[in-house]
Amino acid sequence: MDTRAYRLECLKESDVYEIDFPEVMQMKDTLLEAAMASINDLSALTLSSKSLTRVAADIRDKDWFKKLEESGFKPEKSTVWILEGIIYYLPHSQAMGVLKTIADNCRITQTVLLADFMNKQSTALSASNYHFYSDWPDHLLPSLGFADVKLSQIGDPDADYGLFHDPHNLFNKVRGLPRSIQIHPDDGTPCRRLYLVQAFGSPNQSISRTDSS
Repeated sequence: MDTRAYRLECLKESDVYEIDFPEVMQMKDTLLEAAMASINDLSALTLSSKSLTRVAADIRDKDWFKKLEESGFKPEKSTVWILEGIIYYLPHSQAMGVLKTIADNCRITQTVLLADFMNKQSTALSASNYHFYSDWPDHLLPSLGFADVKLSQIGDPDADYGLFHDPHNLFNKVRGLPRSIQIHPDDGTPCRRLYLVQAFGSPNQSISRTDSS
């Protein structure tokens, strides 16, 4: 239920595309219509982005990118891809398919990927829901075609959000430990991590692409 297109002034020159299930799109339209009917200031729901296009598609299907193009998306334009709270719900093969499709755009134009990745330990929190993981996304993504990858963990200076002042908070306990450590040395608990990832690519980069399984 993302509302960036209505909130962020920095999108005023950007065309925004949202991909989701048809039923989710319908629910979002219903909620927005109800919100517009309940407020006096309709400008609060005016688009901040240049345009907004909703694409009814399932990224688990192989034709999701084709549907995106059919909706007006131009692969040759510089693109920021946002995958929030989604990639770890997919089976490994489908998640890799989505990432490879996005990475392929690096060969065409400037490409930025913003995503969150779970490590293997984190997926154990709900084995029935969480499937895809990467302990080292900064190694995985360059193997697909991204030239530069930056990782943050919640609680890091660039991802603090003012919420983690307690030094005993789970994120604060884990983020300073080497990633090679699977069990916290102080209490024996699993070192569960959520990585916030920024990956960059362009047609001019010199990267040897290899398939990753």
